[in-house]
Amino acid sequence: MAFRRISEIVEEIRREIRRLLEDIERDLELNRPMWDYKSKSLEPLCTIEESENEVIVTFDLPMVDKNNIKINATEDTVEIEAQLKEGFKVEGPRYLGEELRFTCFRKVLRLPSKVDPMKARASFRGGILEIRLPKKVKGYRIKIE
Repeated sequence: MAFRRISEIVEEIRREIRRLLEDIERDLELNRPMWDYKSKSLEPLCTIEESENEVIVTFDLPMVDKNNIKINATEDTVEIEAQLKEGFKVEGPRYLGEELRFTCFRKVLRLPSKVDPMKARASFRGGILEIRLPKKVKGYRIKIE
């Protein structure tokens, strides 16, 4: 009985540590700039939704042609890079003495669940890229004959 109670306490501590690490990671992500001067890239706005069977990632990619989008996915991440139709220059501020000019969108996201990237589908309409990634099957029920 005591061992069971100790294991429950240890599992509760593990869950709390995981939650705290996720909170820290989220805070770091929010405080990071949404642009990278060296690669001349902007981070697009995005959302991640999760249903029982799939993870749906949506990116806002204005000023981009469908043919200029590259998507790479693993079972844990999705990465997009999209070239802008025209470079985007930020008026006014300078970085290291140079004007700020961006040529693409770039973003790498860690997914909330493992997915099967080979079965992913993507669509692009009105500047919105939607990627549907089916979740990886965790197991199969075996019928006894």
